Amino acid sequence: MNPGRGEVCFSFVDRPDFILPLTFVKGTEGPVPTFPQEAPLCCPTIQRTQETALGAAKTVFTLTLTLASAHSEVVLVAGWDYSGGANNVAYCNTCREDLYSGSTHRTGMKTTIPKRIDTPTVVTLFDFKSGERSRSVKSASGWFDLDRVLQGTVKPHVAKYSETVNQKRRHDDDSISILHVYDYLAELGLKAPGALREFHLFSHAWAGGPILANTTEDIGYRSGGTSAALRDPGDKDPRLKDFDPVNMPRLADLKAAFATDSVVKVWGCLATTAYRNLIRATASAKSDTDTVTYDWSGTKVTKTAAESKTYLRDVILKYNYMAKLSAAIGGRAKVYGAPPGMGANLRAVPVGKKTFNYMYVDGTIYKREYDFLKSAMGLVPDDTGYLFF
Repeated sequence: MNPGRGEVCFSFVDRPDFILPLTFVKGTEGPVPTFPQEAPLCCPTIQRTQETALGAAKTVFTLTLTLASAHSEVVLVAGWDYSGGANNVAYCNTCREDLYSGSTHRTGMKTTIPKRIDTPTVVTLFDFKSGERSRSVKSASGWFDLDRVLQGTVKPHVAKYSETVNQKRRHDDDSISILHVYDYLAELGLKAPGALREFHLFSHAWAGGPILANTTEDIGYRSGGTSAALRDPGDKDPRLKDFDPVNMPRLADLKAAFATDSVVKVWGCLATTAYRNLIRATASAKSDTDTVTYDWSGTKVTKTAAESKTYLRDVILKYNYMAKLSAAIGGRAKVYGAPPGMGANLRAVPVGKKTFNYMYVDGTIYKREYDFLKSAMGLVPDDTGYLFF
């Protein structure tokens, strides 16, 4: 073996392969394996011993890997911020830190939260800007990268999003897609059922789901098209139809990945103006028989308050990505998303030499809407302003 990069792969029947990258450096008696980064806590040392076999001396390097009896994983997704230039990986990294430490600054003050990442827990990140899927475990002062793999055959084309030529290239390229995420979760469910503790997606968002690459469907795959029931193979973003059997033949495997106490959160907005107009108008009614009028995407709509509440409950709160995902996995996870009509804010909290980055929905801006959702629907947000769907 020559000096250079290498890896050792641990294979198991009840979990995905565990790959440790190594760097082999030149030694007096041959290449010596070292970690290319600060050692992972689950495998902190490489022990060197001398042994003799059949009269010949040899050097033995031993790696002792300590894993939990059952595999656990957290999956994070960072969308490409096509319009604002924000680094959504930063929100993923903060989420990773919080889930390991069991504390958070997401409200602006340090508070305790459930610790969801242990020393051997694998944290998987899909980055829709770089196009890579990376996996890491905790090291003493940071995180140890297990691997980093390009999804598809080319990196995402992240030139100006509004130009037609760039939109077409993003659609047509074989680059990272939500399908890579789904496939990863399905494979995890096959190899290690119940391993997925948390699944978070940080990006722009709407009722149709996270906007990860800002691609569109070709016309034939849109509502009313000849292939409307199918996913557009070039589309990279999530769609409401993703969990239909025709589009997700491995739904059972994907469902199996989720732990019974798992949490899913679609961060970002659900700032559809028509939804907010409906809520504000209905909130002003003194009784369910009152008539309310509001603008719905340029059309003046008049209904009773009762009819508006029914539409909110039976259509808006059910016909969205969070509700579809929750139904698809049979309620195995608590699925959260932004309340209808509300946008997300960003918060950076400096703590010592670190900065923690968060998304949240501002309860002071949307107090009127929150009050209505609580009184009329019994919906109460979590401490970041997001609702359970």
